Amino acid sequence: MKLYFIGGASGSGKTAIMSDLDKILGDSVAVYDFDDIGVPNAADKKWRQESTEKWLQKLLSDGKDACLLGQIVLGEILACPSAKQIDKINFCLLDVSDFERIQRLKKRNTYDADQNMLNWSSWLRMHTQDPQWMQHVLKEDCWHGLDFSAWDQITNWDNKVIVKSLDTTGLSINQAAESVANWINQKNDQNAELIPNTTYKIIVDHNPSQADNDALMEGLITCFEREMSETRDKEFSVFLKNDLGEIFGGIQAHFDTESVYVEVLWVDKKLRKKGYGKKLLNAAELEAIKNGCVFSMLDTWDFQAEGFYLKNGYEPMGEIKKYWREHSRIFLKKAL
Repeated sequence: MKLYFIGGASGSGKTAIMSDLDKILGDSVAVYDFDDIGVPNAADKKWRQESTEKWLQKLLSDGKDACLLGQIVLGEILACPSAKQIDKINFCLLDVSDFERIQRLKKRNTYDADQNMLNWSSWLRMHTQDPQWMQHVLKEDCWHGLDFSAWDQITNWDNKVIVKSLDTTGLSINQAAESVANWINQKNDQNAELIPNTTYKIIVDHNPSQADNDALMEGLITCFEREMSETRDKEFSVFLKNDLGEIFGGIQAHFDTESVYVEVLWVDKKLRKKGYGKKLLNAAELEAIKNGCVFSMLDTWDFQAEGFYLKNGYEPMGEIKKYWREHSRIFLKKAL
């Protein structure tokens, strides 16, 4: 029996994807809505925490693969008495940009389209990355049945939880559902035998779906974790936004145990030479240091930003000449 928990703040897509997810998973994994337990008018944090334990009891009693979506919090799951019966928690946090979240909530005419909701979504984001982050948010005035000793001293989730974060900002409802289903199936099938008499084909796709790309990345990450015997941290981004939430620059990167790789750094032409590139790079490097990285790597073109990176402490460590026509691709590294 494997259990999958899909959480996230309002507007992230939990309820929206439920119908599509149920259809995609079919009979292989049961799909449940957290609110099916019955939501009283005075529902509060204590109610949520106690209801989490009730759901664990039900899922364990049913004894079948199941997926629970709703207002579930990772630390609260682990603090429930019944969590001791689960070998490892599979938890997916659905996330979305602040601007998109508020737009979705306004469309629904919901009561929680405010700064408090953005604060809660930000806390959830940090919580899935750092078990130590502001634990009082869950502990203060909590349900008496919780035991936080299972996680309040750990510094990462590696040994207790398999965590995935899925940004639904640019995804349709069906694409988000497919991405969650791919994550569930990947975890379900990683030890399964190959199906006999199955034909495997090589397919070149110039317009791959987000779900297919996610499945490819999940497979690579799973292989890495198995070979290296440790969890590979996933991607993170740093954005340059205006007051309206519009993006004018940013970094996409990922970090492993000891290194961060800066895959993309872009600043809108109107804001270049104002120091924003350096600030974005510094923010990414600081995030990497927080996560135990000791060096940063990146690559650029000879006509692009080599001088910028050299000024910011990077040193060339390799070059592929004529990588594209007459231009060279340059690889750089910096000790953090």
